[in-house]
Amino acid sequence: MRDLHVLEQFERQLAREPAAIAVQDLNRRLTYRELDDAAGRLAGYLAALGVGPADPVGICLERSIDAIVATVAVVKANAVYVPLDPEYPPARLGHILLDQVRGEVAATPPVTCVERSGDDPLYAMFTSGSTGSPKAVVIRHRSVVNLVRNADYVSLGPSATILHLAPASFDAATFEIWGALLTGGRLAVAPPGLLSTEQIGDLLDRLGVTVLWLTAALFHRMVDENLSALAPLRELLAGGDVLSADHVRRTLLAHPGLRLVNGYGPTETTTFACCHVMTDPAAVETPVPIGRPIPNVFVHVVDRNGAALADGAEGELWISGAGVGAGYLGRPELTAERFVADPGGVPGAIAYRTGDLVRRRPDGVIEFLGRIDEQIVVARVAPNGDKRLVAYVVPAGSAVDDRALRRRVAAELPRYMVPAIFVPVRMIPLTPNGKTDRKALPEPAWPVWPHATSA
Repeated sequence: MRDLHVLEQFERQLAREPAAIAVQDLNRRLTYRELDDAAGRLAGYLAALGVGPADPVGICLERSIDAIVATVAVVKANAVYVPLDPEYPPARLGHILLDQVRGEVAATPPVTCVERSGDDPLYAMFTSGSTGSPKAVVIRHRSVVNLVRNADYVSLGPSATILHLAPASFDAATFEIWGALLTGGRLAVAPPGLLSTEQIGDLLDRLGVTVLWLTAALFHRMVDENLSALAPLRELLAGGDVLSADHVRRTLLAHPGLRLVNGYGPTETTTFACCHVMTDPAAVETPVPIGRPIPNVFVHVVDRNGAALADGAEGELWISGAGVGAGYLGRPELTAERFVADPGGVPGAIAYRTGDLVRRRPDGVIEFLGRIDEQIVVARVAPNGDKRLVAYVVPAGSAVDDRALRRRVAAELPRYMVPAIFVPVRMIPLTPNGKTDRKALPEPAWPVWPHATSA
């Protein structure tokens, strides 16, 4: 199990090419040896403070080389790193630190020695918690090693330069950081904060980035505003929401030879569980599938009782295998609800219930159909109390033709999915994680509707 430990893999890259550049930004760079030395000094300091195996250590730093050093240091101290966003409101940070981080990583077995094992906890990452208190999923070393060392969906290695653009508290950072440092690649660190598409394009060029991960919303914006800037890339991964097939086609047409990957996976399954690789614009499907499971990950389409469904049937997606996390930090009831026995019947194996509605095709490709518990994503409550579907539109010109839009949408979608109102916006607002910020969308100018009545 030592081979499945992150530090074991990092040290192999260190021994192979100690003078290779491990991490850089626009002003500074560290070799693998320099990164190891800096992290080792900090790890010694943490040990002197009493930090030991499986102790959670919060890292509340802006995206930077120093944050990478701190992350590696916590791993070298055999502890569990807990990335925290410094932009979080103080009350949220206080809640996390006082009620959840302090104490042992309860969802994992206690670590009593420093013998390295892939089953050791590596990090605890908090999900959004927008509808309640934040919850942290605990991810083991072996899950991250599987994500990047066994990757068949992307080409990683010494020739790859990966841009670290995601906030450290967002699980895309897991792929960015360890995808570089465990394969001998170079991690290019973007400046902190939200960046414009122009700034991202400048970074791709100046830092020689070859591999980029973007949220679906940021990918769409990049294609609309700065498509030519993607030229340096060999591989572009996007996900976190439904990808526009039109934007995928435009990207592949503009950049022949680029591999574009639709990456799907909840935080609980270590960034990616399924990936769909696209290279030919003429072969891009509508809607874009989420693809097949990555190596050593298994997917199950089940009914409400957890029984397997035949290909073509719609059901909930359950994920098992190497990427599944150890559960939620200090939340045993929720862990028992979402992390269940593997429906494949593997003794002792655990599956994660995603809550996503999918369909598996005969060729093994998974199609995402929506959320089981939330089919309408963007809805508003009108003044008369009715819930109405609203479409927010970024117009190509100066105005939105509601009637033309409604006719086009009605030709493609069932009647119940046609928006009641179209709202033009200059751009779709994004959260710090790069996802659509639905709370920041403007309230529509509602027409006068009568109250709905029951038939």
